[in-house]
Amino acid sequence: MIAAAGLGWLSSRHLAHGSKSLSPRQQLEQQSTVLLTQQQQQDLSPQDQQKLLEQLLVLGRYPEAQALLEDLASKRPETILFGLMLAELKRSNGELQAAQNEINRLLTLNPENFEVIKMKTMLDLEAGHERDVITELNTKFENREKGKRLPLGLLLADVLRQANQKESAAKVYRLLAKEDLLDARPLLALAMLRQEQGKGQQAQRLLREARARRTNSNEPDPLIDGLASQWGLISTRKESSGSQSAPKANSGLTTKPDQTPPRPKP
Repeated sequence: MIAAAGLGWLSSRHLAHGSKSLSPRQQLEQQSTVLLTQQQQQDLSPQDQQKLLEQLLVLGRYPEAQALLEDLASKRPETILFGLMLAELKRSNGELQAAQNEINRLLTLNPENFEVIKMKTMLDLEAGHERDVITELNTKFENREKGKRLPLGLLLADVLRQANQKESAAKVYRLLAKEDLLDARPLLALAMLRQEQGKGQQAQRLLREARARRTNSNEPDPLIDGLASQWGLISTRKESSGSQSAPKANSGLTTKPDQTPPRPKP
């Protein structure tokens, strides 16, 4: 332990002495190397483990980050964050089955954790199990206590939108909006859905309802005001484009106004 502490102290002094001539990335590389050495000799503190993990991810050293996460997840299986990060790393590396196995492990320990459910949903969708995902989410949603299922409901509605079941998604949004009269998220999501469908007036009305839930009606709301302005501009452009492309009404003549129509031949 004394030797390990000495090595860390000498390494840190060396880093401090030469850091002025190194680029930020090189400094980060050296710091992560020192922490990795210390981690191999003895467990780092939770703060240093998090620091090392962040550095490895920033540097793109994903195999080392994955190895560290696997070690941390095995030593602290109850910590959800390590398992979620490990599953995400494996998913990004194309190891879908390994990622699914990690999520299934987390679900066994935390069956109602929303972040775990969300990750499982993403993995199942990538595997092409859209119908099963909708059935499973809908069952969880129906069994969850009303008033305490907003995040789960928004996830279900989002999946329904992706599956082109837009009216089913709208039904979920309306139900969520009735269950929580103070949360604007279901109304905002429904407004975005109606805007996607080209129902601009409904979208603007829903934005006004959402605004009443978020702030005093006399106070500015950057998010809602920005959406209303953007959607209003889009609607104006569509109306302008439609009026320019629409044929002008006339008497049915195909000749120019200053020309006399030819007489029919006898």
